[in-house]
Amino acid sequence: MRFTGTVEIVFNKKLSDEIKKDVEGLIEYLNKDYLKRGARDSREGAHISSFMFKDSSIVLKIESGNKIRIDEATLRVKNVFASNLGPKYRIGIRGIMLYNPTIILDNKISISLKIPLIRNIVNNENYTVIELIDLDENDLKKPIFLRLLRLIEDKEQRIKWGGKSEHWMLIKRSDRKIAKIFTEDPNNILEDIGWIKRMSIGQWLYTPPLTHMLNALKKLFIDEILKPLGFEEAVFPKMYPLEVGLKTGHLKGVINSMIFASLPKSYDISEFEEFIDYMYVMNEASSEELQKYIRAPTYFLCFAQCEPFYWFFENEVLDDSSLPIKWFDQSGPSYRWESGGIHGIERVIEFHRVEVVWLGKPEDVIRIRNELLQRYEYFMDQVLEIEWRMAWVTPWFYEQSGTIHESREGIIDINRPGTVDFEAWLPYRGNREEDKNWLEIGNISIHGTKFTEPFKIKHNKGETLWSGCSGFGSERWLVALLAQKGFDIDYWPKKYVEYVKATPFPRSLNTVTYPKTKDGKELLLKIINSFKW
Repeated sequence: MRFTGTVEIVFNKKLSDEIKKDVEGLIEYLNKDYLKRGARDSREGAHISSFMFKDSSIVLKIESGNKIRIDEATLRVKNVFASNLGPKYRIGIRGIMLYNPTIILDNKISISLKIPLIRNIVNNENYTVIELIDLDENDLKKPIFLRLLRLIEDKEQRIKWGGKSEHWMLIKRSDRKIAKIFTEDPNNILEDIGWIKRMSIGQWLYTPPLTHMLNALKKLFIDEILKPLGFEEAVFPKMYPLEVGLKTGHLKGVINSMIFASLPKSYDISEFEEFIDYMYVMNEASSEELQKYIRAPTYFLCFAQCEPFYWFFENEVLDDSSLPIKWFDQSGPSYRWESGGIHGIERVIEFHRVEVVWLGKPEDVIRIRNELLQRYEYFMDQVLEIEWRMAWVTPWFYEQSGTIHESREGIIDINRPGTVDFEAWLPYRGNREEDKNWLEIGNISIHGTKFTEPFKIKHNKGETLWSGCSGFGSERWLVALLAQKGFDIDYWPKKYVEYVKATPFPRSLNTVTYPKTKDGKELLLKIINSFKW
């Protein structure tokens, strides 16, 4: 990898012969010493190949290797000139420009790069030339080159390794558990009996009976898994500033699945008078008209649910007395634009879950994740009595974060950053031997420093801090349970039945027009009568 470009350093007054003579000496020093520092091989450093003087500026052609990039080399040149010429000649630097910056990669890249920063890309058989626009000093102070190179590497790796499904590796699976195989889609039954009603694409209203069942399942999960491990409940916001998504990586990794929020341009109701009058007369809420009255999006709705956890600890310094930190949040919905993948209540735009997060030293984060793994296995195997399997799905890339990491195929070492998925068999989809008939119902991730570094979460003695998270998607777990056990309570796991019976079961809505069909009304009565309490 090489970099080339032409640098112009503009001073605030004309350069005298004495200044020019000193400049020549400083350039010799730069080439022999300062532009090589940090590079083991001189070819990996930077070099001023030629220079010329104008009235009040110096123009230099710079070539550099991969250790001292041209942006860093330019700033080093500027600092040497400023510190040596300024005090002696009372001359200041007015500005810096890097013209025609070029990156030459020693391989042909196969990705597309659509960034205004890039002027042109030329692919040759054995190398690639990336030509950038001219950059000023503010641009050079940002790690633009470093980020661009990382982007290229990440996109190349994404093409090379593909998606999560290509690197799914089975860790463990349960025995066959289903005494009586139920083959109907529980979503269809729930809709037919009126326990759910679709409000819009991927969004449902859950009536009291299904809400009761979801809450019982969440409480069972918290009592059986989280409380025994010492997790404490918190309440996280569900709308986050864009800057938070930039630091977590979600904006760069899954922006196509995120839902954004905008604020009104004004709090003065009179500013909306024209639009209000329009709605009165036309009796419609035109989204095109509404756009005139709202600001550009500055927030995104809850996507991963763990983002506020890292934000809360941003720039905080922790000590051993406070670690590890173990929280969970169940206070509200999450939002994902699933597009064509929407189905029933298990793959929706608005869904509910218990988000489990923890923070600590690496050994603590690993230990907590392993304790959670044991409790999850116990919960699936002995509490819910469902058929399940666990799979290692990363660190081919950190899920939803936009960052890719290689691993040696076939080797599973779960005590490192990565994700373990939990899946349940859905009999209505087909036989258990086919992967498409399994539903991901939850996961546990170790992030390493993926979030502690960008949020600058530190230990008072300089020790490394890691984080982890786990998501319990309430709707998915319930669908998995109903898909395997059906709606006959005699086949439900005893522990879940206890939690469902712990409080009075809500009355099902049965009106003249709801549920919608005669068959739905009859099925509802049959299910209610089977509950026997």
